[in-house]
Amino acid sequence: MIAFDTLSTTGRPLVLPGAHDALSARMIEAAGFSAYGVGGSALAAVQLALPDAGLQSFGEYRDAVARIMEGSTLPLMVDGENGFGDAKATVRTVRSFEKLGAAAIAFEDLVLPPRLDRLPAISTREEIQGKLRAALAARQSDAFQIVGRSDAAYAVDLDEAILRAASYQTLGVDAVILPGLADADAYKRLRDAVSIPIMAVVVPGTPWFAPTLDELAQIGVEVAIYPAAIMWRVVVAMQEGLAAIRDSNGAPPANFDPRIIGQYLRTADWTQVDSNYA
Repeated sequence: MIAFDTLSTTGRPLVLPGAHDALSARMIEAAGFSAYGVGGSALAAVQLALPDAGLQSFGEYRDAVARIMEGSTLPLMVDGENGFGDAKATVRTVRSFEKLGAAAIAFEDLVLPPRLDRLPAISTREEIQGKLRAALAARQSDAFQIVGRSDAAYAVDLDEAILRAASYQTLGVDAVILPGLADADAYKRLRDAVSIPIMAVVVPGTPWFAPTLDELAQIGVEVAIYPAAIMWRVVVAMQEGLAAIRDSNGAPPANFDPRIIGQYLRTADWTQVDSNYA
């Protein structure tokens, strides 16, 4: 279970960095975070070199998350996409990820796969509400948290998004996500509409409002999700590293120390196994 409401005890939102592989999950834990997330866009990019366009199968997605979880003992919130189909598929998705050991899962109202040449479409209120009811009924324990997400703020308008968030709360979800909010006032309107925890998706460099943690705390938003912040930095670092290899005759950087990654891979532990048993 993830303690969504740390705001009331610490005065700061809970931060969920997004992991894209087992190593990034382990490094999130080593950096002192208390939970993390796994999202579809980062998985598609890193695992398959694909855009976030509904091109991953459920099996590919589940297996990738299972591998990521090998790297960390922290509680995980997984992006459940749109349930990978209808209400039946949503039930299977809940059962699979709860059995896998995830702590929470979010379901959205986007129609997948999306058309990349236009604004995304969202499902009817009745469809997403049915999926969330199915998800809540399918979980084996209330400790497995169900999060309702609506992308209506940028696909339709803010009024529709807030209406949906309020309906999710009525259904009994544990938290809500409304990506694509335009400014702090939009978050304040959402805060006035629901009493359950709010999760902000922070994606700098897009038209979406990217609030600071202090701004979120002032509004009363409990959780800040950074779904691709690590992946973006990794891509930039790989570009720079590849350019350095190409332009410097393959010489390693001056500060290169292979022991750094060995700490995260726990090479010493595996060496000890050899020493003790081989």
